[in-house]
Amino acid sequence: MAVLIGALFAFRVPCDAAAPILTTLYNLPDTNGAFPEAGLLLNNGQLVGTTYAGGLGWGTVFALSQSAGVWSSKELYAFTGLADGAFPYAGVIRDGAGYLFGTAYGGGITGTCGTGGCGVVYKLDMTGNETVLHSFTGVPDGAFPEAGVVADPAGNLYGTTYNGGVSMSHGAVYKLDPAGQETVYAFGGPPRGGNPFFDGVIRDAAGDLYGATLWGGTADEGVVYKLNAAGQETVLHSFTGGADGGSPRGSVIRDSAGNLYGVTDSGGTANAGVVYKVNTAGQETVLYSFTGGADGGSPIDGPILDSAGNLYGTTYSGGTAGYGVVYKLNVAGQETVLHSFTFGADGGYPSGGVIRDSAGNLYGTASFGVTSGAGVVYKVNAAGQQTVLYNFTGGADGSLPKSGVVFDPAGNLYGTTYFGGTSNAGVVYKLAPSGQETVLCNFAGYTGTDGGYPYTGVIRDSAGNLYGATPYGGAAGNGVVYEVDPTGNETVLYTFTGGADGGEPFEGSLVRDSAGNLYGTTMFGGKNSGGVVFELTPQ
Repeated sequence: MAVLIGALFAFRVPCDAAAPILTTLYNLPDTNGAFPEAGLLLNNGQLVGTTYAGGLGWGTVFALSQSAGVWSSKELYAFTGLADGAFPYAGVIRDGAGYLFGTAYGGGITGTCGTGGCGVVYKLDMTGNETVLHSFTGVPDGAFPEAGVVADPAGNLYGTTYNGGVSMSHGAVYKLDPAGQETVYAFGGPPRGGNPFFDGVIRDAAGDLYGATLWGGTADEGVVYKLNAAGQETVLHSFTGGADGGSPRGSVIRDSAGNLYGVTDSGGTANAGVVYKVNTAGQETVLYSFTGGADGGSPIDGPILDSAGNLYGTTYSGGTAGYGVVYKLNVAGQETVLHSFTFGADGGYPSGGVIRDSAGNLYGTASFGVTSGAGVVYKVNAAGQQTVLYNFTGGADGSLPKSGVVFDPAGNLYGTTYFGGTSNAGVVYKLAPSGQETVLCNFAGYTGTDGGYPYTGVIRDSAGNLYGATPYGGAAGNGVVYEVDPTGNETVLYTFTGGADGGEPFEGSLVRDSAGNLYGTTMFGGKNSGGVVFELTPQ
């Protein structure tokens, strides 16, 4: 979505202290866009982003730059909703010469999609000169590119459209050379692939592209496909919805030998999903077929891969109690259930997958449990021994960890909970390798000055300081950006008013530059009530 970049601020206030001192560095004109949807690009000291609306009403590309400590904004381009495009959902990428590239969901020349257009791929220089590299027509080249583009070393761009292609129903994969010449592969539905999911494609060193489609194939249950550098497609595997799986979810991953891995959430011997491998010759191996029983079922998140070729992941259901598992598959496809959630002290329904450290330990969170109903943080070591690092009680220690955790070099984990704490408005916590929890900060909630109900996790700098945001609370009830130092002292870096400065920083993590400045977006507020992009300079 579009981003109205509202104002930039710097101030410092202790947790639960009086209202902060605010310095407004810059207020943007309200023509620069509204509703932040995509992330920001740090571009030689500038911040570049897109807005889904605003400008002339069809979205913008903007840049913020700083000189002598003063920030200024420049609208690089305002889409007109005509041939130049409309509604840039995705952000931009940059090449070595400084040109920006992106997609717009609508606009372009009139085609099968009607007068609103089927979307475009565009190029933009930093002076605001736009070139439409390709205007989609719907048939046969695709329609409605929601995702952005990826580039190869030669400057070719690649992407997908979910609709359009041979008909308006099945989508396409496209390549654009630096001159904007398009090569398109249009999915045709059964027996070919159909509707490449929003994760797009991955690319190997030879220029071949790989991905999966949700539908299509001989049984209309999806395919894994390869497109070579010439745009020739090979259906590597066509799912039947039977023993081999059906409806693949998420992106594929690829090992150094060129094998592809992924999951389906249906099909298999018990219709509970599979983990599959497709080799370079296109031969599919079902590495594991979940039964929905003790071994798990419905793997909705893709696996991760270690250097030895083992796969790790979670299932949302199944297990001995029916509440999901953490699993490992070795190179032969033998499954080990590393942990089966009971919905008790260990939690239930893991849906965020796992992360892995250099020693091979896996970490994740589960949001629910019968013992307290408040969720857990868990660890599974390389030998498959599971440890609940912490079982939230729902009291002063926190409840409902919605986001993941981050590491420090000593092995401590840091995260947030949405509820719990002294005011039941969430906490920032630290877990030692032993599982000992320290509540670093208790949020006061809607009426507290320090914020409440953190939905996202934290980021960490090299000195051990943590940074995050809450969508609610603060002096005006519209959220805060906060810092917590290694000893647990919290500083409210900014309190949003819901006015020109924005309000409710709900989705997306903060980003931090080498100078320590923080950048993020709010969903609401700003001069057009469409959200802002902000910079905070901790003092």
